[in-house]
Amino acid sequence: MKIVVDESVSYGLAVTLREAGHSVIAIAESPTSGIIDEDIFNLVIENSAVLITRDYHFTNAVRFPPDKTGGIIYIRRGNLTSAEEIALVQRFLSFHAHEEYSDKLVTLYKDSVKIR
Repeated sequence: MKIVVDESVSYGLAVTLREAGHSVIAIAESPTSGIIDEDIFNLVIENSAVLITRDYHFTNAVRFPPDKTGGIIYIRRGNLTSAEEIALVQRFLSFHAHEEYSDKLVTLYKDSVKIR
């Protein structure tokens, strides 16, 4: 699966996802680190990718319609360690087929998931 990892997310997540066999674009690695949200969203669309972010702006479905993407995964929980953030995403990906959240907005909480 193609995944864009926003720079608001722990860089360790990009490494872990690559090790799991995913094709990952990490914004933090890009020479354009610090690019605006619209450019990140366009990158996600161009690559038919899933976006993983902690940036609340990406939950605005009018500005960033998830149906143009492979899905937007928003990590809602505050003050997580890198290991907790990685575990949260890994747990979600292991229990949910991509078809369940493709073209949708996913909000990950510590103990629950909302897919809409």
